Amino acid sequence: MGRKSGIGKLDVLEALKDILLIITITCFAIAAIAAIKAGVDKKRNREETDELRRRVAAVAVQEPVEIQQPDEPAAVTEEGEEEEEVIPEPVMLPGYKELHEDNADIAGWIRIDDTRIDYPVMQTFGENEWYYLDKSFSKSRNSNGCLFADPGCVIGTGSKKYDYKDGSRPSTNIIIYGHRMNNGDMFGGLGNYLKKDYGLSHNIIYFDSLYEHRTYELIAVFKSKIFYTDEEVFKYYQFTQAKTKEEFDSSVKSIKEMAVYDTGVEAQWGDEFITLSTCDHYTPNGRLVVVAKRTDNR
Repeated sequence: MGRKSGIGKLDVLEALKDILLIITITCFAIAAIAAIKAGVDKKRNREETDELRRRVAAVAVQEPVEIQQPDEPAAVTEEGEEEEEVIPEPVMLPGYKELHEDNADIAGWIRIDDTRIDYPVMQTFGENEWYYLDKSFSKSRNSNGCLFADPGCVIGTGSKKYDYKDGSRPSTNIIIYGHRMNNGDMFGGLGNYLKKDYGLSHNIIYFDSLYEHRTYELIAVFKSKIFYTDEEVFKYYQFTQAKTKEEFDSSVKSIKEMAVYDTGVEAQWGDEFITLSTCDHYTPNGRLVVVAKRTDNR
């Protein structure tokens, strides 16, 4: 008769318990390290953003106030011909010039009163289009990332009051992405826009290009998702430039139909939009979307 093994069932169970204990401790340690890192990232991101806000505000208050003059008829030459309108060259706003010198990826700044949304907006292209998903303004790795514009959008260097003859015209729709942070940072507070009272009381969005101050009014809030390529549905993240009135009207109709409530704001061919997009876990690849229409004529 062969000799019994020296390792019994109890020994195996004890070994398994030890292994499970080690795995559990390791998981807790990893989670604790991740939580600590997330906390450090949030703190660093807030400190850096606060400093950027101070720098912008310090320079912005020095900008001369532009006095709106009444429209005057074009000057007429001795030959009876109207003189050609003088269009200025695009000039970067002083508040953003220094930030652009620090990081040329900055594309603008977005702000909504009475919210935490008061951030620079970055934009990169090609293989680096998602660069700021996990990078701060200083390009250091940070889980909060930055708000960033879709690479298919043109922010524009011209101004609306000159019909963009002083620079490039922005896209029909500028899409800005950002993380929905649990502590409310970045686009963490966009979920509040699902409530009509909140949306209508926070309906003004300020977005500056590096060359122009812009104001937008809330037109729709809706939930969507990232669809498969072959799905024939309205993909809001592909609506950046309407080349025809039919395309524009179709996109606006889809946006209004998906809206969770009526804002009372309508749109017509030629209007400009800004779209804020963040994750929403109501469905796989879900998204929460806030759309606003430009209302100023500066």
